[in-house]
Amino acid sequence: MLEHYLHRLYHARRTPRKQYHSSARLRLRSSKKPLWLWSEVHLVTYYQGKRPMMAFGNIRNIQAEKLWQERISRRANTDALTGLLSRGTAQARIRAALRKISPETDSASLLIVDADEFKTINDTFGHLFGDKVLREIGMSIDKNFRQNDIKGRIGGDEFVILLPGMSNTDILQRHCLGLCRRLTRVFHKEGKHHAFSISIGAAQYPAHGQSYEDLFARADEALYEAKRRGKGQYVLYQPDMSETADNHDISLAASPMPANTPMQSESIADLQTRIQQMQNTITYLEKMMCTLLETRK
Repeated sequence: MLEHYLHRLYHARRTPRKQYHSSARLRLRSSKKPLWLWSEVHLVTYYQGKRPMMAFGNIRNIQAEKLWQERISRRANTDALTGLLSRGTAQARIRAALRKISPETDSASLLIVDADEFKTINDTFGHLFGDKVLREIGMSIDKNFRQNDIKGRIGGDEFVILLPGMSNTDILQRHCLGLCRRLTRVFHKEGKHHAFSISIGAAQYPAHGQSYEDLFARADEALYEAKRRGKGQYVLYQPDMSETADNHDISLAASPMPANTPMQSESIADLQTRIQQMQNTITYLEKMMCTLLETRK
């Protein structure tokens, strides 16, 4: 850097000032540990006419200052419990990453990870045990995805992940199902036990949205669908999920029937939907029971 600076001064085509002050922060190789040291270089160059004739400067070790700044920045930007990015930092970095890419040439995937029935875990085993579960979720997310992916905790038991360049749905599904399997288990403590799993909803850029808000809304709908199907699984957003969510909201907003009003008969499609939901729940319970039996063995 210093050589480049001096070369630029000597070949400048403008009339320089009598003095030229400059400074730079850079890492220098050290013969001891640590191998690299943050340093600050100050240089004052004196001119005679158009040519630099003399330079005075100093170099200062700012390793401690730089490490302190990095520590403060890490504390401000990191969730203390899980080690992932904090809510505000994760959202800001995802928005910044989406602004830098183009819908014509680039792709990305946004995931929302949610712990199933986490409140029951807290109520059964206590909040300290729940904190350990959240730390394990954070560690598993960090190991399961790439280093350049943006991973953050945005709520009590909710996490968000942006995977830049991820357009292959098969690879995305493999990563998500791997995370689901890694975190599916039965917890035991003091004679109590409870099944645990996570659900994942995903949306893709630019097919499902180009802003953080749009992608998050689509991924949230996919997460709701994963919960509806029986939890402990991954679902990629599909356009017909929005219609299902709208119909669900309308049914919740409708006024309840009087107690004496007889219920109308369900259509075949409604019955098939209910049967499928029950089958998904039974499959999920069977998986939990198998895990419990294997753990006891």
